[in-house]
Amino acid sequence: MNVLEVKDLGINFGGLRAVDHFNLTIKKGELYGLIGPNGAGKTTVFNMLTGVYAPSDGKILLQGKNINNLSCHKISQLGIARTFQNIRLFKDLSVIDNVKIGLHERYKYNLVDSLLRTKRYFNLEQQIEDEAMELLEVFRLHTYARVKACNLPYGKQRELEIARALATHPILLLLDEPAAGMNPQETQELMEVIKKVRKNFDVSILLIEHDMKLVMGICERITVLNYGSVLLCGTPEEVVNDPQVIKAYLGD
Repeated sequence: MNVLEVKDLGINFGGLRAVDHFNLTIKKGELYGLIGPNGAGKTTVFNMLTGVYAPSDGKILLQGKNINNLSCHKISQLGIARTFQNIRLFKDLSVIDNVKIGLHERYKYNLVDSLLRTKRYFNLEQQIEDEAMELLEVFRLHTYARVKACNLPYGKQRELEIARALATHPILLLLDEPAAGMNPQETQELMEVIKKVRKNFDVSILLIEHDMKLVMGICERITVLNYGSVLLCGTPEEVVNDPQVIKAYLGD
């Protein structure tokens, strides 16, 4: 079953055609890469998939449902979660509180329960605490649970952002340059984390990344964007050896 189908997607910003006739199909459980030079339109695609931008034309189908023009909130409820190129954590909150925020849609109590601190309120709060801690254990972040997010090492902040995204129970996880700013050891650890996420959470993953070692090491298929248009779709081997791709990255 296809989790995501993108058909002839495009967007205009004034007179600029930022993305043109973009097509993409991601299967259930697939780990897919989206690469291209700076300014190629990769993050713009992510912003359309998550409702930040409304496409000018084309269709986005999530498990067959058209999600064009839905709000970010609604798209998140339907099963798309993302991380950002620049880390966006609640840095003054604890590590576990950041994950709890991702769980808020799944555990709800009414105003009366909250004000009167009823048994239902405490039971739900305990469930939230337990599930958040389980997620942190997957990322080996449980020992940092009460630490402020801003005090985590850089690589751990990246992992926390992924953990928070997974708290929404997505069917499709979008990772926007997760290895940005990481050293080689942190990048290697991140590769293992992404593999574990795909296996343990039964989630499809679409990844934007400039670190070609990471992309070639974990992605099964790759789409290359250049100037907003698809240059090539193929396996890692086909992509890395394609003359057009090499030219786009290295020039003449």
